[in-house]
Amino acid sequence: MKAVIKPCWVVLTLAFASASALADERPVAEEEFRILSWNISNDAFENEPEEFLSLLRWADPDIVLLDEVTPRADIGKLTMALAALQPGDDASWSVNVGVSGGRQRDVIATRLPQDTLPEFSTIVPYPEADRHYILEHMSDWQRKNPHLSMDFGIPVNAAIIFTGGKRLLTVITDLQCCGDDAESWQEYRRRVEAREIRRLIEQVLERTVVDGLVIAGDFNLVTGSAPAVILKEPYGICDEGLSAAELNHPESDVDWTWDGRGMPFPSGRLDFQFYCPQSLEMRSGLILDTENLDAEALEKYGLDNGTSGRTGRHRPLVAEYDWK
Repeated sequence: MKAVIKPCWVVLTLAFASASALADERPVAEEEFRILSWNISNDAFENEPEEFLSLLRWADPDIVLLDEVTPRADIGKLTMALAALQPGDDASWSVNVGVSGGRQRDVIATRLPQDTLPEFSTIVPYPEADRHYILEHMSDWQRKNPHLSMDFGIPVNAAIIFTGGKRLLTVITDLQCCGDDAESWQEYRRRVEAREIRRLIEQVLERTVVDGLVIAGDFNLVTGSAPAVILKEPYGICDEGLSAAELNHPESDVDWTWDGRGMPFPSGRLDFQFYCPQSLEMRSGLILDTENLDAEALEKYGLDNGTSGRTGRHRPLVAEYDWK
């Protein structure tokens, strides 16, 4: 039976053995699951649908986390791609579109059951004192730039996903970009965003049972690691703190996720998956980049060396986890 998409609207890792074998190593039980996270700032599922679907087939994920999805994006194109991913599979996908973040929405799609969370199902505001500080340190043109507006809240979304008989708290975000030094308002804003996201995560943990935690997205660590440190510090369910999934390009030790060639910001590792190692083991993972992919993998998944360049500056991350 063909897969049925059931949209759930909210208002509206170690390298794999080989790149070509990625989608062949499917989990034998729900204890293992794959997470694909991707800053998809050019809405590739709408603008480059064939390339997007090919990358999905390469990753073969159970959970898809997309950040920087524009409000004008046709989410129907995403659900079509998910349905086409495994047309013979009778498992349905649910698609949870966040409302906070204005022009940078966060989407959680999964073939596993998921529950939305009231803490993240509305606009997540900036605290008034911090908002005032940020505005005070912006230039006049920055205050008037709608792309820098704080009116629509912090770009973040979260859900509890049920897998292997356990409850995984899954968070996707896109922190403020840019800034030339650690004293910039952009870095200050990133830290505020990280602090508020952490506060809501702790609020969820106080009121409900959760077995594991994954926080993914574009953290824009261009002037230091402080925002990531805020989010990785110990939680009640993870008193040793979160670990970063260590991922590389295929058959390589290259780990940049942002392609900065020809841009003001150089290529670097801006996108991450942070996970709780006390409850989860990262079994394998990869940064999906087609530029130097071998011919066998390119042919197998209907890709070419330029696919990644056409689908955006950020590269997708895929990691496979196992419950301990």
